[in-house]
Amino acid sequence: MTPEERPRWAALALTPIVPLVGLAAGGRWIWPLLAPLTLWPSFAAAVRGADYRRALGAGLLWAALLSAGIVAWTEQAPRSAGRGIVHAEPYRIEMFQWIETGAGKENEPARFLPEHLVHLAAFAALTWATGGYLGLVLGAALTGYMSYFVGSFALSSGHPIAGALVAWVPWSVVRVVAFVTLGCVLARPLLVRRWAPFGPRERRWLAAALTGIVIDLLLKTLAAPAYGRFLLDMLGSSRD
Repeated sequence: MTPEERPRWAALALTPIVPLVGLAAGGRWIWPLLAPLTLWPSFAAAVRGADYRRALGAGLLWAALLSAGIVAWTEQAPRSAGRGIVHAEPYRIEMFQWIETGAGKENEPARFLPEHLVHLAAFAALTWATGGYLGLVLGAALTGYMSYFVGSFALSSGHPIAGALVAWVPWSVVRVVAFVTLGCVLARPLLVRRWAPFGPRERRWLAAALTGIVIDLLLKTLAAPAYGRFLLDMLGSSRD
């Protein structure tokens, strides 16, 4: 790492505190717009240089730090986190209903597939049009309410760390990796000012991203019912 790269990577350390902007009036809409700023310098530089591995590593670290900050906020002050994160409470209610009843969108491909495809299309279009920035804004918003559920589950389970780890359901983790992989490639045209700077290397990365998206959907379809019961067992053991 060169001296000029160090500040770019150091900025990532600020990621966990960015969502706290949600404590201010109207901040729940503002912090997702600000969240990519801690990643952007390192991510954009890596994509311009076609260093996709570094861009992917930075993107995944950013997502992990963002989620960790929101989970910690939720565990320490759930009410303020619920107010400071868009769609937090509706998503938490939806997920807990799925866990406790075994019924819900998570178990129904006909309901969750259209939503995932809309998110994918929006992410791809925003990433292409803005060199990745607004794609990361969308990613921050999605990570926000998903992480609020994770923190809420961890709090309810009585296991702040283990509960947070298992509540990040496997297919969602695959989805995050796939979206960041896709973003590394689709951000490149605007950043290098070429319409389609895609050679064999970029096509391999696109194929990897699309494979991850397919795995996400298949894994969710096949594993969601059983995983929901596993989460219910964990909640039940904390209430005994």
